[in-house]
Amino acid sequence: MDLLKVLAAVLLVFAASTLAMLYVILLMAQYGANLPMVGAVPLFAPPELIPLLAQNQVFATLAAVHVTATGIALALTSNTIDMALLITAKAVTVVITSLIGFAGGHMIYLQLNENTPLTASGIAPALIALVGYFLLSTALSVPALRQLGNLRFVIAVGAVLIGPMLLVWL
Repeated sequence: MDLLKVLAAVLLVFAASTLAMLYVILLMAQYGANLPMVGAVPLFAPPELIPLLAQNQVFATLAAVHVTATGIALALTSNTIDMALLITAKAVTVVITSLIGFAGGHMIYLQLNENTPLTASGIAPALIALVGYFLLSTALSVPALRQLGNLRFVIAVGAVLIGPMLLVWL
């Protein structure tokens, strides 16, 4: 439940911060054109950034490696590895949520200023990655899977085999 609270807070903070940042840039571009470096602030660069960030294969690659690492960790007995994978999954979940918050804030900015329709199609890969990492940080985390007893060894083999396939599928 704490992870959901953190994700909601990060989403709202990054969306609001993006709106504030873009409006400050807009005001600086309109009313402070003679200020140093204002011309270097690209007002319309974020629209090109959203697909680049949201559809980046980094999250898919990390997820595939994480699934493989989960399988290896389940075969071993190490609280350190278990916690490292859990912390990594939660951290990546928060990072992806902040990216979605940025994209949402930017889409709201474009809707308010340019009447651009709101659509989630540009951030769909990030939303899928968010769901995957949320599962890896909760129900499919190493500590959660370790509670399955000896069935964890079967899951470990499956995870080691599924990891490379995810890399190809995603």
